[in-house]
Order: sequence, then structure tokens, then C-alpha cells
Amino acid sequence: MEFYEEFCWFDKISDDILLRIFIFVPRTFWKDLTKVCTRFENICLDKEIFRVSDLTSAYGWSNQDLKYYLRAGCRYIETLHLSHCYWFSSLALSTYISKCKNIQHLSLLDCKLTTQGLLQILRSVVNLESLTISVSNLLDFSNAINDSKEVQKSLKNLKHFGLHNQEETVSYSANSIGFHVSQQVALFQHCPSIESFSVIGTPCIGQKFAKRLVHPLITKNNLCNLKAVSINDTENATSRLYFFSVLVRACKLPAIHFTNLSVAGLDFKKAATTHSYFVKSLQGSLPTLKRLDLSKSEIDEFETSMLKSESLNLTHLNLSHVRSEKSCVGLLNIASRCKNLVSLNLKGATSGCRVWGQGELNGLNSVLGLCHSLQDLNLAGIHLHEEDTESSLVDVLIRHNISEFKSLALSVCSLVARTTKKPEISNGYISKGLGKRQRISRVQEAGPASNNDSKGHNSLSDLSKSCPKLTSLEIIDADCRGSCIIPVSSNPNPCEQSHKFNDTDLINVANWKKLKYLQLTCLPGVKSLSCLCVKSDDFSNLKVLHLTNIGLGALAPGYWSILQYFTQLRDLRIEQTLMKLDERFYTPCLECIHLQRLVIVSRHCKVQSKPLENFVEKASNLYVIYLITDTTLKECDRLRALLQKRYESRRPGFHAMLEQLDHERLAFKLASLPLVHLDQITTLTSKVCAQRLNTMI
Repeated sequence: MEFYEEFCWFDKISDDILLRIFIFVPRTFWKDLTKVCTRFENICLDKEIFRVSDLTSAYGWSNQDLKYYLRAGCRYIETLHLSHCYWFSSLALSTYISKCKNIQHLSLLDCKLTTQGLLQILRSVVNLESLTISVSNLLDFSNAINDSKEVQKSLKNLKHFGLHNQEETVSYSANSIGFHVSQQVALFQHCPSIESFSVIGTPCIGQKFAKRLVHPLITKNNLCNLKAVSINDTENATSRLYFFSVLVRACKLPAIHFTNLSVAGLDFKKAATTHSYFVKSLQGSLPTLKRLDLSKSEIDEFETSMLKSESLNLTHLNLSHVRSEKSCVGLLNIASRCKNLVSLNLKGATSGCRVWGQGELNGLNSVLGLCHSLQDLNLAGIHLHEEDTESSLVDVLIRHNISEFKSLALSVCSLVARTTKKPEISNGYISKGLGKRQRISRVQEAGPASNNDSKGHNSLSDLSKSCPKLTSLEIIDADCRGSCIIPVSSNPNPCEQSHKFNDTDLINVANWKKLKYLQLTCLPGVKSLSCLCVKSDDFSNLKVLHLTNIGLGALAPGYWSILQYFTQLRDLRIEQTLMKLDERFYTPCLECIHLQRLVIVSRHCKVQSKPLENFVEKASNLYVIYLITDTTLKECDRLRALLQKRYESRRPGFHAMLEQLDHERLAFKLASLPLVHLDQITTLTSKVCAQRLNTMI
């Protein structure tokens, strides 16, 4: 008996095997592993553990934890990701990272680093090949680089550069706009080997403009090796000016060919007139492009070139919200020529007509028949009604092999099951033979169903059988125009056809057992979410859940009890009117033991202090809580200060925001949020096929 008590299976496992296991454990659990035993601690100090250090969004890590980790691995770290660690101080980041002399790949997106802190890091890390940073003052940062020979020396080997601009904004004034435009020598002057450049813009919140606009000057031909240029958001004026200045300068170079290109928001008709060489350069890159983002662009001039191109090797194509005077069928013809497509974003791609007909469905059928590698498809923002087409969207999808699909976004109205034709009204008689008539009811007897009639199948049920490996799913009303400023629930105007999508249809979402991300937005025909969970393990893998304006919402009894089944949930965003934030809501949320972020947007809702305090105390893994309701401003400020003071030191990374929904300062508070929360969970938008911030470089 004593033998079994002292026996431990880990004693039979070699250190090499344990090391191999620990390499696959996320680095955010590193400090916990070191506390298990002395043996674990020694293994955790091996150089292979530190070589690639991904500490992205390392909630719970303090400045001291970061110090301990970087000191232990400073000689071995080659790749260091600290993106979205917005709570680390600039002093801690600059001091401890500077000791890691062998770093080649460094990501500091959304970190609070001063210009001097960034310079200290760049002076010390001389082997950099890729760098992603956030700057609060682009002009000061550019000036500081141009004045420092040591920093310029460190940038000589830089191949990949990502820039996030955090410029301070000012409110729009009808009389004047106070901003300053400056020309400044760009960082690329000191990077002769640069191959990729990415701009990460912060979404504009309200009528706000940057105080400073910087126009980069590039006199050397250091952009001749540039292959990839991308931007995630073109609404920010500072980011847009900087990005397109670099892109236009690169297009002037002879024989430059891109592999990754974003020209979101560009008017090709105007560009063809003012910068013809720019359009020609883009046309010349078509055979080599792997990724192409044309979202929100006026593409009539460019569309013809794409249709004429003999070789389109694109794997990722973004055509969301493109502007074109031609039919959307032309866009689908372009996509069908890209035989290697993996991701296709057609969100809102309707060329002025927001309703798809049979012609567009035929075009999509051609795309699916030719693009056998397709895994991600976004068809949100598109109306597709059964009376306008001979077949349904689901019929077109399941006609092809879509078993490898990973993510899908669809409009609600496109999922409404096709019904049998309505019985025609007779004259009150039917013929029983020559010269005889028999009086009957005024409804004609049902005859055999025609070829266009449904056999009673359910669209989502058929779809779930055809693509069982789906990990991301969005069902969004085509008229949804939600944002983080104007809540959808304040102006619900769903498509009339979407009212036919009900609980019987929604229940089939549970058939996708591998779902990790689910968004349900504007489903007026659904009475309760309880239809989702038939079994307790239906959503055992779900990590992100967005719910907006679902049927009766909070008025339905037991509406939120469904949350108790999402035990692996990390992010929860709910936008619904008349919510009651009391124990009946928070108790099911506590079953989501891994919940890290909670966002609530609700009109006609008041936050109750005691239930909120009890919930945050018990939800030990909760680090972000945003409540935007009709609670008074005074009470919001009191509760925010209380929560922030109580948990800021106990849970490093904790961030609370409580705001009044219709108050003018809401836009300012949202604009000051960490980029990761504003982009990923606060803003309501379709995310299928969207390039993630962490993969911009």
C-alpha cells in the first residue's frame, strides 16, 4: 500500500518527453508550471521553451511576472509576442525586453510604450527581422528614428514592419478642423531589405479626426523588395495617408510585383486618371498575388483587368462592400477564375442592388464548382429570397463538396426553408366528370408537389450535414447595421423574410459540434435561445458568442439559462433591449468558468450594484467587463472606479467600462479602449474571412 502511495507515473517519464509536452503548453501558463515542483521548474527554464515566446493577451501577468520570464530566457528568446498586453508599464517593457539581445521577431501591438521606450528597445535589439508596434505620436517617432544612428543600424535587417497608429483625435467642428499635415522621412529609408509593410488602423469612433497627419518621404529605392502591403481599416485618416503614400511610392518602381495587397476604399476610376502608373503596377501584380483586399473600393476599372488576366493564383480574396456599376455576377466571375481560393469575402457585395437573384446564384455555383480548396465564405449582408430564385442558397451550397469548410457567414433570409406553393382559390366547384359538378370548400385540394416545392427539409439541417467541420458560424440579418455606437436593438428593422426563421431552424446550429465562434444577430422569429441546447455537450468547444436582438429577448422566461451550457466560453457579447442584470442573468454566466470578457449593450436597462459586485468577485477569470446601458452617469463612474480599484492589482489586465448609452462621452470612451477589445468584441460586425490583427504581419 505504501508503494502505491509513493509511486508517481511522472517519475517514469524522461525530461526530454516532458519538455516536448511543455513546448505545446501556452506560455501564459509558464509561471504556473514552475510552481508545481522543482523538476518542472528546471524543465521550464530550458532554452527550447523560450525560443518562441507567445505572451499575447497574457491576462494575470504582472510586471514582476514579465520580469521573471524575460530574465530567465533573455539569452534564448528569438520570437517574442507581447501584443495586446496593454497593462504592462512602458518602463517594464523597455527595461526587460532590452536585455533580450537575440530577438529576431518582436510584436508589441497595442502596448503602452512611449517613444523613448521604443527607442531603448530598438537600440538594444540589433538582429530584428520583423517588428510590429503601436505609436502614440507618429511624427515624434519618425523624428526620433532619424536622429538616432543606433536605431537606424538596428533596422538594417528589418524585413517585416507593422505599424499601429494611436494618434490623439479631436471632435469634428463645422467651422474648422484642427489638424496639422507634416512631411517626414519615413522609417523605410533605413530598411533596405523591407519585404512587407502593414498598417493597423483604429476604427473611427464618431466624428473625430487626428490632430496630426504624417506624409512619409522616401527618397531611396529601399522598397524594391516590397512584396506585401496591407491595411485593416481605411477610415482612419492618419493611417490611410501613411499607407497609400508608401504604396504609391512603391508602385513607381519598375518590375515590382506584390504577393499580398490591400487597396481597401480606393476609387480605381479616379486613380486611373491621376496615377495611371499606380493602376498599371497593380494590374501587373495580378499573376503573383496570393492575397487581395478590394473591400469598399470602386473597382469598375480594375474589374476588367482581373477578368482578362490569364493567371490568378489568389488564395484570399476580399470583395466586401465593393462599389461597382456592373452586376455582382462580374465579381463572382472573378472569384471563379481563382482556382486556389481558400477564403472569399462577399459581405455586402451586391453592386448597389442588395438582393441576389438567380444570376448571382449561378455565379456562386460556378465558384463552388471550380474552387475546390475553399474553406471560408462570407455571404452576410445579402438578401436572397425564395420568390426571386429557382433554387435556394443552401441548395447551391450542398450541391458541392463543402466538407472542408471552416467558417461561414450567411444572412437570415437566405436560410429560410422553401415552402410549398400556396393553394389556389377555386370558384367553389370541381369537376367530377362530364356535365357534373360538386360543391366543395373554396380551397383547392392539394395535388402532387412540383419540382420547385420543398420536401419539408430544413436548410440548416442539410447544411450541417454537408460541412460538419465548421468552427465559425455567423447568422446575421442582411439589414443589420450595428456598431459599437448605435446599438442594433435601438433600431431593429429586420428583413421581412427573416421572420420566418424560427426556433425549429435555429435548433440545428447545435449539430456543429466543433464550433468555436458563433454570432447570431437580428433573429426576430426566434422566441427563445433554449432551443439551442438539446444536450449539455452541444457547444463544448464554443469560445466566442455574440448575441444581438434575438426575438423576445429578455422578456422570455428563462432566456439566459442557455448560458450555463457554454462552459468553455471566453468572450460573450450581448446586445438586447430590456435586459435585467440581476442574479438570474449572472448565475448562468458563472457556469462559464473560463469567461474572460463580457460586453453588454442594452437600452431600458439599469445596472444593479450588488449583483454585479458578487458576479465579478466569483468570476475569477473575468478580466474585461463593458456595460453600456441606461444607468446614470454618476452610478456608472462609481461602479467603474470601485471595480477597477478592487481588481486592478489582483487581476493584472483587468479593465472595466460602464457608460450611459446615449451620453455624448461614450464615443470618447470607446475610442480610448485597447485596440484588441474594440476590434474583437466591442464593435458589432461580421468577422468571417476578416484578417486578424495578429496575422497582419
